[in-house]
Amino acid sequence: MPLKKSRVTVSDIAKAAGVSVATVSNTINDTGRMTEETKARVKKAMQELGFVRDYNAAKLRSGRSRLIGVLVPDISVPFYAEFCTSLEAALSEHGYLPVIANVGEDTKRQQTMLEEVIGHGVAGIAISPSAGTKRSDFEIASTRKIPVVTFCREIEGLAMDYIGSNNYQAAQLATKHLLEQGHRKFAMIAGLQETMPGRERKRGFYDALKAAGIPEADIHVEVCGFDRECGRIKAQELISNQTEFTALLCHNDLVSVGAAAELKKAGRNIGEDLAVVGFDNLPEGEAWTPALTSVESYPRTIGKDVANLLIKRLDGYTVPTMTERVEPHLLVRDSSRFQV
Repeated sequence: MPLKKSRVTVSDIAKAAGVSVATVSNTINDTGRMTEETKARVKKAMQELGFVRDYNAAKLRSGRSRLIGVLVPDISVPFYAEFCTSLEAALSEHGYLPVIANVGEDTKRQQTMLEEVIGHGVAGIAISPSAGTKRSDFEIASTRKIPVVTFCREIEGLAMDYIGSNNYQAAQLATKHLLEQGHRKFAMIAGLQETMPGRERKRGFYDALKAAGIPEADIHVEVCGFDRECGRIKAQELISNQTEFTALLCHNDLVSVGAAAELKKAGRNIGEDLAVVGFDNLPEGEAWTPALTSVESYPRTIGKDVANLLIKRLDGYTVPTMTERVEPHLLVRDSSRFQV
């Protein structure tokens, strides 16, 4: 039995399906007119022959890559996992494939990964910048004229597209809810202040409390990262400092879970003598005990919008730099429903 060729060509498929090379090309690229029966016959031949599209060859012919570089601080964070799922689905509809890089809060690694994805010939880049990112960090992409859409973490003064949550409004919603429940002593475990969400959520929190006449002495803020361990450590500090508060606002749901677990150990009853509110509305938040009040930040909407804007840019969309802030929605559950 003769060995199969290592590379299946369009001519091989055309011969096996009994159609022209042009018909095979149209099937692969989803162009031209043909009957569904013909298209099915070509696809069957492709499958039987083990055909895999050569995107490098396609790039040489069209001058256009189908790869999109996606840089995130931490793919294990549920927000970014949901974002990437939605982004990938939207990109694949247009024939693009995301190449995802996990960069942490390390600007040097982020720069290396930017250079790597550019070196691999990506058509565009979606990035949620690491804490401490500067405008100059994007010069390499600008020089190469590669479309970049930043998301979730806005860089002030950067002339690039941005899509993310309205973090200031999100914090205002959460804080006003706590005020309406009668709380007058507050604590916040805020996110890194080197990031726009960290700063904006803290600012929204402070502004809402000041507008309500809450004195500085009754407002306590701790700053940390974005995971459970961070929430646990900062809750320990609040406990050891004997900080008085009946309402706790956390940078995200993961921080809320870590903080709530530590506060429970110290004898606090979440939803009874302490209200806790997070951000991101993780799917499992509703199943926690008590169910967690959270501000929905719509990672799937943002993922889809980022993908669609990148595709528009790649298709020649030349309007000025766009900024889109998705309006938040507060979901009140048992962790903050009680009134003081």
